[in-house]
Formats: sequence, C-alpha cells, structure tokens
Amino acid sequence: MGAGWRRVKEQVKQSWNLTDKNFVATPNSRNENMLREAGDFAGHLKRCEKEIRTLKNATEGLLSATKLVMTAPLPRVYDEGPGGKAVPQAPAAGQPSNIGGDFRVEELLRISKETSKKLEAEVLAPMARWTSAYTTVQGRMKRLEGVRLEVDSRRHTVAALGAKIEAQRAQLPQTRSKGEFQMEQTIRKMQHKENKLAASRQSFKEQEGLVNQQLAQLIRDGVWLKSYLAAVMRLEAEAFQQAHAVLGAKAALPLLQPEAVPISADAGISRPLDVPSQVSGLGTARSLAGAAKRAAVGKENGASLLAPGHLIGAAGKTDYAADLPAAPVHPLASHRRGDSRGYDRYGEAALHGPQAAWG
Repeated sequence: MGAGWRRVKEQVKQSWNLTDKNFVATPNSRNENMLREAGDFAGHLKRCEKEIRTLKNATEGLLSATKLVMTAPLPRVYDEGPGGKAVPQAPAAGQPSNIGGDFRVEELLRISKETSKKLEAEVLAPMARWTSAYTTVQGRMKRLEGVRLEVDSRRHTVAALGAKIEAQRAQLPQTRSKGEFQMEQTIRKMQHKENKLAASRQSFKEQEGLVNQQLAQLIRDGVWLKSYLAAVMRLEAEAFQQAHAVLGAKAALPLLQPEAVPISADAGISRPLDVPSQVSGLGTARSLAGAAKRAAVGKENGASLLAPGHLIGAAGKTDYAADLPAAPVHPLASHRRGDSRGYDRYGEAALHGPQAAWG
C-alpha cells in the first residue's frame, strides 16, 4: 500500500471514528493549537497591513493633490468691456498668479517619495515577511499531518500482523510444520513493517519539532506589530509636519466664529410679545392678547375701539381706547431701511463702502 493511500484511508477512519476504541491517535495538539491562534493573529496583521497600504496611498494622493492645487492658476476677475465682451482684470501689484506663493514643489515631492519608501522598508516589508513565514508554517503543518496519518496507518498494520501471529501460534498443534512456515513469514513481514513504522515515527518527531520551533518563533515575532504601528504613526506625522513647512507663508483663516459675529442695536431683532406675568385663567390671557392686537391695528388705521365689558379698568373706566397709545406721527423706525448689513463671511466689508438702502 502506497503512502498516499495510507494517509487517505487513515484520515477517513479518524474522521468517522472507524478505528478501534482502544486506539489512541498520534498527538500533535500543541502545534494545532499554536497554529490556530497564530492564524487568528495573522488575520489581524493582514488587516493592519491593508489599512497601512490604504493610508500610504491616501498620503501620496493628498500630497499630489496639494502640488496640483498649489501650482494651478487662480481664477481671474472679468469686467464687461466694449461691446459686451468679457475682459479679465489685471492682477494687483504683488498678487501672485497662483495660491502657492513661496511653496516649494520639489520638497513636497521628495517628502512623498521618502515617506512611501520608509513605510515599505520599515513597516510593510517586515509584516510581509511575517505573513510569508506563517504561510510556510502552514504548508509544513499540512505535510506533518500527512506523516502523522501515515504513522497511525502503519501502527494499525503492525497491530494487525501481531494479532495474526498470535492466531497462527495458537493453531500450531493442528497446522504443525505448515503453520510454522506461515508464522515465520508473518513474523518477517511484521519486522519489515515495524522498521517502516520506526522510520515514519522518527520523521514525524523531527518534523513536529521543527514546526513547533517555527511556530514559537513566529509567535515571538508577533510582538513587533506594536512597533510597526508606532513607526507608521511617526512617519506619517513627520511627513505632514514637513509638508506643512514647505507650504510657505500662510495667511490666517478669515472665517469668523458664529458666536463672534457682531450684532448692532438697530438690527431689528424680533422679541416675543410682552405678556403680564400673572394672568388669571387661560381665557383672560387670550382676551388680553387679542384685544391688544386689535387695538394696535385700529390705532394704525385711525379707528377707535371700545373695550368690552370684561376689560374695564380698575378705576372704572369704560373708554378703553383712551388708554391705548397714540398713533405714531412719523413712520416707524423698523419700517425704514437702513444700511444693508449682511453677514460678512469672508471679511469683505473693509473692501467696499456702505451699501445704499433699497428703494
């Protein structure tokens, strides 16, 4: 029986529990447990490697886009010329044609290349070597499992031959010389199988020790993942600090914070209607508000209103219209348009004079 067939047959027996109840399979549990946990860790490491490559590509893309926008020409302001033709305005003295100014293009390209090269050499290459070593151990573990199955298969063969020899020895009184000859042939065959079993066991022992040693080294090397992640953050921080420096002189952001926007006294802020602090009953409050509104409208229209019976003053007055304020002689200030004071988001108020009120 070939070694390959032995392994397949033994794998089926052990998978379906078709072996003898007293048979104990050759153990390889320590390597199996170590490989399983190393596989879980390899999944985390592969995810980190993927994210690092994504970050590396994103950094290259950002620096490349920065180079493009810094060297791109600024949009121009156009005026309407003779015949309705659009004519670009001449740039002011000292105004650059792009936003880069003293931006150093070559330095930014150097930073991008060096950062990518360092990430590959200091982080991604060692992580790839760890992954490659894990893949190698996986392959050796598969070969080790094949040797283990071969050992168990040969153990079954030797045990079967031993049982056959015992049966032949018990039948010697009946078989005599013929039985002795058959038993001697079986003994020689068993010795040959025992030699093969011993060789298989020795091979399994050596390979099992080698796989265990490689797994242990792989696990010890896994602690360097923290240093690799720290190196990524350090390299990225250095790259962005250097890129910030090569941008050159930068103006302060002109945007105002929402809470810092000034509000003038005549901005026309709406206020809620003043309601007496103590009003007995919801109906009375509604009546007061409604009457006050109708009285104000009546005054504006030049009409006089009389107060209803339940709104007679405390002094016994029945002419509620006399207590209302007089109609304004001049137009209300809130109805006149003053200067337009819109939200100056980009700080352009200093560039333009006061805007005339709308007619």
